Amino acid sequence: MYIKAFALAGAIATGLAIGAVHAQPAPDDETGARLAKVSKPDFDRSPEATSGTGERSYTVRRGDSLSRIARRFYGNSVLWQPILNANADRIRQGGRLIFPGTVLTIPDLDAAAPDVQTVRANEGSPKLSIVTGNDYAPFTDKDLPDGGLFTDLARTAMTRAGYDPDIEFLPWEYAMKATRKGTFKASFPWYETEDRRQALWYSRPVYEVLIVVYHKTGAPLEFEGIDDLDGLNLCRPEGYFADDIAAKVANGRIIRTAPETPADCFRMLVEGDVDVVSLSAMVGNGEIIKLGLDDQIDVADTPLAIRPLHIVYPKFDARSRGTMGKIDLELRRMEADGTMATIIEKHLRAHFDGLSKAAQLASNN
Repeated sequence: MYIKAFALAGAIATGLAIGAVHAQPAPDDETGARLAKVSKPDFDRSPEATSGTGERSYTVRRGDSLSRIARRFYGNSVLWQPILNANADRIRQGGRLIFPGTVLTIPDLDAAAPDVQTVRANEGSPKLSIVTGNDYAPFTDKDLPDGGLFTDLARTAMTRAGYDPDIEFLPWEYAMKATRKGTFKASFPWYETEDRRQALWYSRPVYEVLIVVYHKTGAPLEFEGIDDLDGLNLCRPEGYFADDIAAKVANGRIIRTAPETPADCFRMLVEGDVDVVSLSAMVGNGEIIKLGLDDQIDVADTPLAIRPLHIVYPKFDARSRGTMGKIDLELRRMEADGTMATIIEKHLRAHFDGLSKAAQLASNN
């Protein structure tokens, strides 16, 4: 088994339980001391919401959404992902994420992140040239701690497999083209597509991404699946993968608007130029906070899609399958011994801390 979108969180008993969630759609070939606390409002003192510090609990009521619950407990509607992650065993994969009567765990965002022991390559280990890209928080960016969550996972697995990974951060389009040609031994993180399958071997799924639908506050969206988007103008930036909506766009049931950036999509949503925005939750939520639009945008409680991210290897290189097999084995071992869960938790805590700090700054401006 790999780290599934809603499977791991229930297995982590304390603090901020982390599952394999969720960022933006991976860029397509053309793309690419503690932090300050969020001021929190007074909590509901009813039995449904326990008072005091640390972890809390809350019973979902009719009309609740993850966004509303996040605002109740964290003071910001965008910080709903920690709640989702901590309640993996209480939600339904592929369907609505919360239901009335469900008792949710509300994690303490100020709990300390776990320590992760750095794995170093042995002297003389064969070099492995790897390429990834920037501006894909919390997964990959040269300025993120350890290069980001996925970079940390990949580097650890490769090192444990006996390699000395040399990871470069380059433009996404070049990274994909160069990997197809065998210039690099591997690249990450990528979604699987039919076109890429022709030139690349795909690793076992490493991490799942939750792709959601955002709508304007005050313009409720009854969304249970992609058919509910028929007739709407959906915004997703140019160069982002579109496999999940391609058929609907091709037959004219969904109108796709494709500006340059996610921020452009959210501005258009608020201004009424598009009906919905569809992105992964990680990047979408981060953009909303940076733009200071959390009061104006809500997220549908049913995901549009759940997509795994992979490490890819060039078929041009005859040794790729052997390399992939060794690294996949270490990924399995990392899952079994808890290393994967610890790395994920470390990076997602840092990511949510960053969102909290950004939310605080936005509220003060």
